[in-house]
Amino acid sequence: MPSTPAPSLGRGLRGSRVLSGLFAGAMSGTLVATFSITLAALIFSGNLTRYLPAGIGMALAGSAIIGAIVALGSSYRAVIAAPQENTAVVLALVASGIGSHITAKGGDPFPTIVAVCSLSALVTGGLFLVLGGLRLGTLVRFIPYPVVGGFLAGTGWLLFTGSISVMVGTEFSLASLPLLLRADAIVNWVPGLTLGLFLTILLRRYHHFLLLPGLLVFAVAMFYGVLYAAGGTVAEALDRGMLLGPFPSGALWPPMAPSEALRIDWAEIGANAGNLFAITMLATISILLNASGLEIATEREIDLDRELRATGIANLAAGLGFGMVGYLSLSESTLNHKAGAESRIAGILSACICAAALFFGASVFSYFPKPVLGGLLVFLGAGFLLETLYDSWFRLPRVEYGLVVIILVVIAWIGFLPGIGVGIVVSSVLFAVNYSRIDVIKRAAVGSDVRSNVERSAGDELTLEERGRELYILQLQGYIFFGTSYTLLKRVHHRMLSEDPAPTRYVLLDFRHVDGIDSSAVLSFVRLRKLAVSNGVTLVLTDLPSAVRNQLERGGFADGSRRVRFFPDLDHGLEWCENEVLRAAPPSLLPPTKLIDELDRVFRTREFVAGFLEYLERVEAPAGYQIYRQGDVSKDLYLIESGELTAWLELDGGKTKRLRTMGPGTVVGESGLYLGTRRSATVVTLRPTVLYRLSLGALERMTREAPHLAAAFHQFVACLLAERMVLATGASKTLFN
Repeated sequence: MPSTPAPSLGRGLRGSRVLSGLFAGAMSGTLVATFSITLAALIFSGNLTRYLPAGIGMALAGSAIIGAIVALGSSYRAVIAAPQENTAVVLALVASGIGSHITAKGGDPFPTIVAVCSLSALVTGGLFLVLGGLRLGTLVRFIPYPVVGGFLAGTGWLLFTGSISVMVGTEFSLASLPLLLRADAIVNWVPGLTLGLFLTILLRRYHHFLLLPGLLVFAVAMFYGVLYAAGGTVAEALDRGMLLGPFPSGALWPPMAPSEALRIDWAEIGANAGNLFAITMLATISILLNASGLEIATEREIDLDRELRATGIANLAAGLGFGMVGYLSLSESTLNHKAGAESRIAGILSACICAAALFFGASVFSYFPKPVLGGLLVFLGAGFLLETLYDSWFRLPRVEYGLVVIILVVIAWIGFLPGIGVGIVVSSVLFAVNYSRIDVIKRAAVGSDVRSNVERSAGDELTLEERGRELYILQLQGYIFFGTSYTLLKRVHHRMLSEDPAPTRYVLLDFRHVDGIDSSAVLSFVRLRKLAVSNGVTLVLTDLPSAVRNQLERGGFADGSRRVRFFPDLDHGLEWCENEVLRAAPPSLLPPTKLIDELDRVFRTREFVAGFLEYLERVEAPAGYQIYRQGDVSKDLYLIESGELTAWLELDGGKTKRLRTMGPGTVVGESGLYLGTRRSATVVTLRPTVLYRLSLGALERMTREAPHLAAAFHQFVACLLAERMVLATGASKTLFN
């Protein structure tokens, strides 16, 4: 039967996936255990070397606990998680400082260092859980790359200098340079430096997943080969400090007895609170960046919030188990993907290998060559430095590249936390400077260029054209803060002081495209109001978001002044300003528009006008009377004799938008009647109005009985529609859409 081979095929596929997972897990576990030893050697170097066995136990405990929990809870099945070099570098700085201070006082620094490692894991785990629970994993998208690049560059430098400390047993500094250049010290660190540079060059060119493990095995074999060829022995290598050991036999965990907790120096931990904060922030940045990088490397979608939650639980467990901070490892997880691992077996097996090394003794690690570990640290540090200093030179603008270098120098010269602080401050200043270059003023115009949707008489139109420069209109955009608000303040003040023949009496600020303002911008608007009062100018603000208006009112912007007006939209703000301009202007010599005059112009003789009026029905409507509603059937049109009508467009959510306000001498509803469509807007009287109604039946009757009147009226409507089309599409009307 055709379906018979399917089960065996399915079993074969599952079997190959299991084998791939086992192979990848064994390879990853070996690498993670090696990296754990390397990071422990980085933290417990120099005067802290005697605590290295317990330090290795802490690193392996973190790798086992975090690796197992994240493997079970991650959104990517083949994930590997363990303590990482970014946070280990800061822990090394903290451990070195605590070791120096407590040793100088004659105390034992180890319990305090263990407490710092556990506390950092607990705090980091708690923050991860909060961020994941609030679904804030996307916060990484808002971190400027130069800041992250500076952190990575500083990490690379500290890894590089830490590698020297691991290989020589002396802290790297300017004071220790003479010691490092002695012949017996050079023999210890030059081979590791050479190995690290060789790994860096080779692995930047070739990317096979077996290359790094193979090179590390070859480097260990070569170390012992050279040692025996030179006539040396393992004992001599141990005496010269070229091997990690000797370590005591037995388990590496727990690192200390519960009774030793009484010797924790909490004052030292408090003094390093800033560095603990740096560890937490760096871990947060790193896990999100690693997850984003894994998405690209594997072409799989990673749930950032799920990663935070799973890693948060893992770090809490690691902190309770004397482990170190850890999170998703980009390199090993990518390695699993390339090895074909598609299940959680790889991560679980990797964690099991670290647990086995943790509980079955450290003697096997005693013979691991320090130059190989140092070379691995050089490789990691050089990778960060090349990516941030060399590769970024070709990708970043020079200002942003300069920020990366500044952060690196501060970290190398002063410390990690000051470097983070400088990066945040400088990037904030750069952001403010760059954002302030964006013009907050989207468009500017005067009243003669932009009109409200109110039809005016010919005389009023002429007055507004002549006195339109009294109204200065600015359409604002974006987020307004201290930099952009100051630019606005200068622009308006310059306009107030200009020597224009028509002095500015009204400044209209349209906020339709404004996202928000900050407190410093509120102060600029208060200054703007004071300038307006002193210059006799009225400020008109339209389309303010409610949050922005509340900010301005709380900041004392309006302060009961009659020189500040608020309107719901630009159209109403323009109408008020136009009315004020017309009220202050001398009466126009042109007579107001009347319906009878318009009809005289259309039909030429009073006899024809009288004949036309016989087809109309006179309607007297009070204020607020609805002539017709949006969506009604179009069966008539209206000519306005006196009063005023407004056309509203009804929008979703119960909102409305005014389309036009019309007065005597004009026609309403002609489009729907002529096109045979439903009403496109609602028309309501604003005050008592007298109308003449022409029904569809009356128009058809006039066409049969008096075609010359119908033809004249059709021509009038055509001219009216053409006029409205020109006004609607003209630059003066579309300027502020």
